[in-house]
Amino acid sequence: MVRRVVAVKSETAQTEEQQKQQDDLSFNVHELKQGASKLWKKVTGSKTHSSEHHSSHDNAASFDLNSVAAFWKMHARWLIPLLCILLVIGVSVYLRTMPLRMPITEEWATNTVHNFYKNNIANQVAQQYPNLPEQNRNAYVEKEWQSFFAKNGERVDQDIATLKEQYKNLFRNDSGTVYLLGIDPYHYYRTVYNVLQYGHEGTTIKDGKPWDEYFLAPTGREADTDFHAYFGAFFHRVVNAITGWPPMTTFFFVGVFFSALSTIPAFFIGKRVTNSNVGGFFTGLLVATAAFFVSRTTGESSDTDVYTVFFPLLITWFFVEVIYSDTWKQKLMWIALAGIGTGIFSTAWIGGWWYIFDFIVATMGIYIVFLLVKGYKNIREVVRSTEWKQQVYLLLAYIGITGIVDSIFNGVSDFWYALIGPLGFLRLKAVGVTSLWPNIRTTVAELNVAPLSNVIDILGGRFLFLLALAGIVVLVFYKGNHGKRELKTPIFLAIWMIAALFATTKGIRFVLQITPVFSLALGIFLGIVWSYAWQWISKELRLSTAVTKVLVFVVLALFLIQPVKAGYQEAYRSMPSMNDAWYDTLHKIDVEGDKNAIINSWWDFGHWFKAIGNRPVTFDGASQVGWGAYWVGKSLLTADERQTAGILRMLNCGQNDAFIELDAVLNDTPLEIDILNKLVTQDRATAVKTLTQAGLSTEEVARVIHNTHCDAPTDYYITSDDMIGKSGVWGHFGAWNFHRAAMYQSTVKLSSADAVAYLMNNFNLTETQAAQTHAEIVSTPADQWISPWPGFNSGLSDCSGTADALQCRVGARQGNMLFYVDLETGNATIQTTDGRVVHPNSVVYATKQGVVEKEFSGEKVGFSLVIVPSGDETYQAVVVDPLHAASTFTKLFFFNGHGMKCFKPFNEISQFNGGKISTWVVDYDCTQENKVFFTNTQQVHAAHILVATIDTNRTDEEALQLIQKIKAEVTPATFGRYAQQYSDDPGSEESGGDLGWFKKGTMVPEFETAAFALASGQISEPIKTQFGYHLIYVLEKKD
Repeated sequence: MVRRVVAVKSETAQTEEQQKQQDDLSFNVHELKQGASKLWKKVTGSKTHSSEHHSSHDNAASFDLNSVAAFWKMHARWLIPLLCILLVIGVSVYLRTMPLRMPITEEWATNTVHNFYKNNIANQVAQQYPNLPEQNRNAYVEKEWQSFFAKNGERVDQDIATLKEQYKNLFRNDSGTVYLLGIDPYHYYRTVYNVLQYGHEGTTIKDGKPWDEYFLAPTGREADTDFHAYFGAFFHRVVNAITGWPPMTTFFFVGVFFSALSTIPAFFIGKRVTNSNVGGFFTGLLVATAAFFVSRTTGESSDTDVYTVFFPLLITWFFVEVIYSDTWKQKLMWIALAGIGTGIFSTAWIGGWWYIFDFIVATMGIYIVFLLVKGYKNIREVVRSTEWKQQVYLLLAYIGITGIVDSIFNGVSDFWYALIGPLGFLRLKAVGVTSLWPNIRTTVAELNVAPLSNVIDILGGRFLFLLALAGIVVLVFYKGNHGKRELKTPIFLAIWMIAALFATTKGIRFVLQITPVFSLALGIFLGIVWSYAWQWISKELRLSTAVTKVLVFVVLALFLIQPVKAGYQEAYRSMPSMNDAWYDTLHKIDVEGDKNAIINSWWDFGHWFKAIGNRPVTFDGASQVGWGAYWVGKSLLTADERQTAGILRMLNCGQNDAFIELDAVLNDTPLEIDILNKLVTQDRATAVKTLTQAGLSTEEVARVIHNTHCDAPTDYYITSDDMIGKSGVWGHFGAWNFHRAAMYQSTVKLSSADAVAYLMNNFNLTETQAAQTHAEIVSTPADQWISPWPGFNSGLSDCSGTADALQCRVGARQGNMLFYVDLETGNATIQTTDGRVVHPNSVVYATKQGVVEKEFSGEKVGFSLVIVPSGDETYQAVVVDPLHAASTFTKLFFFNGHGMKCFKPFNEISQFNGGKISTWVVDYDCTQENKVFFTNTQQVHAAHILVATIDTNRTDEEALQLIQKIKAEVTPATFGRYAQQYSDDPGSEESGGDLGWFKKGTMVPEFETAAFALASGQISEPIKTQFGYHLIYVLEKKD
């Protein structure tokens, strides 16, 4: 009985102490006012004097303030957390909705407009003072610009405002909806649409299961069942019912919504661990503004990345409550919530959810072992103790509940993966270990490895990183509410921090996994420092408690300036990757293309192709298979367009099924790849003979031919400017050497003697060759030894001179080089610094018949030169790896398909930055005649009047009205005068709009089509181009 009374008294005292501490941690408005007033009096030494009139007002104001203060004090325990949460949520929402406002477009517009006027001034100054030294000329131009801006600032600002809106419109569809940011969100956007349309994520039902025909075309695959798609559909229904927004807009806000929610568990974790609202506020704000988190939730709006922050924080909050709860019932409730949350997380981030589960299990397991070690002298007592039993029961409950929920959603096998997931993670980028096919993850940009110093800089720098580590260490000694140390929290945070740091060695994207724990650790450190600092300062300096709290808070908040600023900059720079050019390209396929077609290109934009082009794809970011990387890369890299067409037909017949059928018979991957690369270039009859000679039966031949020579669906093949920069990647996969892959896999783990013997017996190498090969294998990374990384080494550079004597100065990775080229003989040379004359490996150029490659012997420089016609007897040059020189991609993209027989032009469009997007229809029978160069003998001598719609204040409607007015009045005789008066083309207005003679391919398509359709002496109707409205007057025509 005595023990019970003592326990009750102790509990009561503890509760009172906790309440006292909580009151101490709440801001008291009245005390703050009094403290500030006293501090001001001490500083100024002044006294207050007031009249009765003033006194009455002060009393009224005091009454109101006292009422507010009383209400605040009564409800401070929930008002302060609420205000803190609302503040960090507001910050999070503000940052993540910034792409909708696109503030960076004002910076773009300002730079463009200012540079336009400065360049005009510079040209005028250069003409007026041609001999003025450059430094003086620049100073004079700047002075004139300042003078011009002072007089015409309003006009300049209007130009900026107009251009800013034009820039914004490039990233909106015709309905004004801002395109989703990034690429992966389009995959989920499409699955949300499917859920809304069909009730599941697939496009059809197959064998009673939802099936997605747009993946791995034409076979498809079983549709996913993930949290993101179904929540996105639910979210759309709710928001659309209120706002009427389209799915693309509502889906954008899914990422915004969960990013904001992430700050709530972060706040409560910080508050619970530090026993202060300040600790909660710091952790919440750090999560809201974490630069990498912001970049992944604005730069990849509405991707599943947000769940890798939200769910781990939510689960961690539940787990922290388990740690700090006083009663067994509370602990069971919180551990159940943690298990349910982990199970739901398994549906939101399929395949990668297991890490937070493993961290919690490891933490509880370590603590259980710690208790045993601590009481090693009497293990039996430890095992019988209430604390040890509770920890074991809680661990089993968490594992059981997580397993049940996960198995309900994903099956038992998925829960088993939680236990072996770390092993798979270690092999994430392994090459030549379990398969001879390439591992596409080695080239995924977000899996590129960054040095630890870069990771720390991304998180906020060394100083803040050290403070975060200090936060974990301090927790080991921090006694908190209960007056005792709690080890499970620092153990859990330490495991998370170490594992996440290791994860970044597998890819930069895993910085996102360290962001929550970094924010928690740093926020907790600042919260603990705040609690100790204000109490010590208030006691030692005898300052007001409220004033001290505020001052310490402000000082510590200064540490957050840099991370908050970094988060803002990430949001400020975030813009949609999708633009009007890409949208229009894919929308044209959707509206005008064959409904049963397949879209092929490199995998990066596969999600766009499915969502906007509304067609299946061979492979994409959600189906990154080795065979897709090889075959599509090979189709781009090969110099044989018939092989390209054959590969695409094979893929469109049955994905990689032709290989699977062949492998079932021969079981020799390198041989099978060689056969298929030959087979796809042959007609059906010849292909049958090839397979028969390889030893296949009639039935086996039929199964292979079914997947290589079927009546394949239409294929839209896209080549785009971005693929130049990625050429090293798709070139690497397209050049994959399966014989070398087999050598590597078979011998990398063998002793030198065994490896040499194996290579000699199985690959017909001499002993010397085998020894050299094995030495290379053990000393070279697999993805470098098996296949090269060929790329384009320069951009296009202008050449000077005539076709028989071209000089092309190219700035390449190897430095600036001057090539001497004679296209009549196909000769190309370059003079080295020591005076030697050497050749490129080859030169590629266009003739009337097509594109040819001339290879050189003797001393070569290691790269090839491509000469591209750019106009009327003008040329440009690009330096490339020899593997790319005459590739299908080079011929399609740079030579516009000139002379090619297997590709029919479907569409070509230029992006606002000048990058080209070309769409081709594959002709499997190769019957096309594409003559692009040396065919345009017809010329037109024309003049025009341009009423511009860019870099001007007039609207599109105003421009149309003006051009129509001019058209009604102008005649051939007055055309020149009207051009001088009205035309906005600075290059021709002074000459009466005269453009001189030009051939086809010189002007933009709309202008060119109209000009060549007119007869001599005719004036066109208004013609709309990207520059505005034109009237074209054809003076003469000739062939």
